[in-house]
Amino acid sequence: MTDNSWEREGRFKDLLVRLAKSPLYKEKLSEYNLENMGLDLIQTLPLTTKEDLRKAGTFGHLAVEIKKVAQYHESTGTTGEPSASWFTREDLKIGGKQLKECGVRLTAEDLVLIRFPYALALPAFLMQEAAWQSGAGVVPASGRTVVTPYPRVVDLMKRLQVTVMAGLPREMELLAEAARLLGSASNKDFPALRAICVAGELMSDKRREHIEMLWGVPVYNMYGSTETANIAAMCEYGAMHIVEQDFFVEVLHEDGSGPVAQGERGFAAITTLSHQGSPLLRYFNEDIISVEPSLCACCRTVGKLVHYGRSKDRIRFGETILDALDIHEAVYSLSPVPDAWKVLEQENGLHFLLDSHDSGKWSEEDIRSRLSYMLQVPVTVEIIADSMLLDRVGLVNNVPSTKPVYIQKLSNDTSV
Repeated sequence: MTDNSWEREGRFKDLLVRLAKSPLYKEKLSEYNLENMGLDLIQTLPLTTKEDLRKAGTFGHLAVEIKKVAQYHESTGTTGEPSASWFTREDLKIGGKQLKECGVRLTAEDLVLIRFPYALALPAFLMQEAAWQSGAGVVPASGRTVVTPYPRVVDLMKRLQVTVMAGLPREMELLAEAARLLGSASNKDFPALRAICVAGELMSDKRREHIEMLWGVPVYNMYGSTETANIAAMCEYGAMHIVEQDFFVEVLHEDGSGPVAQGERGFAAITTLSHQGSPLLRYFNEDIISVEPSLCACCRTVGKLVHYGRSKDRIRFGETILDALDIHEAVYSLSPVPDAWKVLEQENGLHFLLDSHDSGKWSEEDIRSRLSYMLQVPVTVEIIADSMLLDRVGLVNNVPSTKPVYIQKLSNDTSV
């Protein structure tokens, strides 16, 4: 066993002790013998589902005294009850260190503009920790607020000579469009900018290439959740590496019955080895991922993770299974790439709504043919010319953005 393996085993044993301090796991693990439990036997322990967390309530998996809590966070709750998470000061420091694994390599010379929302969501605070630990300065330009509308952020980037920008992928796209509307070229008029860090939304390879083209700098993706903090970070060579000292990641069959073959798509089960405030055991978070060994040029030997989206966005047409990543790859392969888009699941195929300031270069038939070929399902296309998908007037005024919906299932009630 390597030194790293011994360290992970030690952290797992410590985790089992901490779990017993939370009401949820005190009950859930009461009938299990944990005395000789190691990571090799973790699959004998129960999964933790989103429903378990909902039933446990806000305090159900809190594993420390309230006096040790530094921050409370919860998810947006757009897919159900919001998920709670509790962080000690040590948790926040570890979370910042996790983001420092990203290939951006922050330094004291950087000025980081953070566009993640600062209200209850977690990424802004972890990015801030990573910046501070690196000696970098922070510009807290929170998204989804009237305090920092898009024109003000564009001005801040120019005036302060921001070197790194961090936020949701959609915010990077909207800021580029706002810059264009304000007469600036996002890939030319921000010479100090050297990199972008993104998290919080699905990021396919094609989408990353698109944002890199928009801004003319490399883009680094990170994968995590409110409940777990950051699980994996992208290196300078574009591979998403699991932060294995803090997480044990399983890839399971849809029913959670056991692991899929190495490198195949499956359902994530995340065990937080180092989290103190609200630790999780085999958290079945309904995300679809794959994990395979990595022999990366960055010299990391930890597992490489690919995120395909959430199970709620998976679409089936007969034998064809489409995950959100498949749809994103198809849309972001279009030329020009849409400024905004949405896909509607229909009984007989997919209907795409597309908006671009450069839509004159599109042929509806060419787009339909390309999307249908890439996705192997019937496709119809509608080019949108009004503000249904993107309100450009609002973009350059004091109108905060809202959480986007890219994929609308037949069972969803979300309005078009």
